[in-house]
Amino acid sequence: MSILTDAGLTLRRPSPADAHAVADLINAADAHDYGDTDMTLDDVLEAFDATDLETDAWLVERDGGLLGVAALQIRAGVRIVATLYVHPHDRRHGIGSALTRLLEERASELVEHAPADAQVSMVGWLNGKSPDAVEWARGLGYESVRSFYRMRIDMTDAPPEPQWPEGISVRTHRPGEDDRRLFDAVEEAFSDHWGHLPMQYDDWLRRMQRDDFDPSLWFVAWDGDEIVAMALCGVMIDNGGWVSSLAVRRPWRQRGIARAIMLHTFGEFWRRRRRWVALGVDAESLTGATRLYQSVGMYVRQHYRQVRKILRDGVDIEVRSLG
Repeated sequence: MSILTDAGLTLRRPSPADAHAVADLINAADAHDYGDTDMTLDDVLEAFDATDLETDAWLVERDGGLLGVAALQIRAGVRIVATLYVHPHDRRHGIGSALTRLLEERASELVEHAPADAQVSMVGWLNGKSPDAVEWARGLGYESVRSFYRMRIDMTDAPPEPQWPEGISVRTHRPGEDDRRLFDAVEEAFSDHWGHLPMQYDDWLRRMQRDDFDPSLWFVAWDGDEIVAMALCGVMIDNGGWVSSLAVRRPWRQRGIARAIMLHTFGEFWRRRRRWVALGVDAESLTGATRLYQSVGMYVRQHYRQVRKILRDGVDIEVRSLG
């Protein structure tokens, strides 16, 4: 069945008015694939804001009901990130494959605008525990390149108090005062993580424009007047917390700061009566991130695989060294 020819299906561009329906579709897919749902309206609106909805996004509908969504975002001109969801009740009818072809057709148009001589790739994420999903992607020409985990802690008691190294203090982010310094520290801290690409400052600032942005959940560790680590967090549906960015700058690593800021984060969520906290992590990280998270009580909740297709050969500018 082709979504472009089947009389019962329609294809159109999304608008912000579709955000609720898109969130519901994604949550239905995640509930089926992972047993968890955490997509919020703010998440969708943030993604819409970072996407050209007139050229880089599609919805598939039947009788006004949403069956599928697909979108592209380009990072640093060289990595084209694909988002693709099909409702569990409407899979195995060719909708996902047809949407993938649309994504690739648009991605091929973006390749010519990439930096000269740079490798350009299209990437997406699949259920890492689903051999069928990985095999489906392989059949479309995608290689499986990396595993990622969602890890979580379920708190039944207050977490231990953090033990900070001498000279290290922590406070919450001060919007308008700390913004640029925090952005630079985040970029430096993540610069040796696998697959990292530089982010634009204006794009990063969008995180503070969300309706659910709470600067009292952005924890920043300092050594004098130097930012040394950060745990940038938000609340989740179903009584949870989410750590979106956690890192320590290289000169301050291996001193217990990451553990301390994690425990500080857990403690604040506990005080707010949020009984679980989750984050995403590179499962193959060589920096010991997964071991750190396990040591503070987190466990693997979900497993993802990143799949990739090289659209144009060239120089790979993504970070591959440390993982």
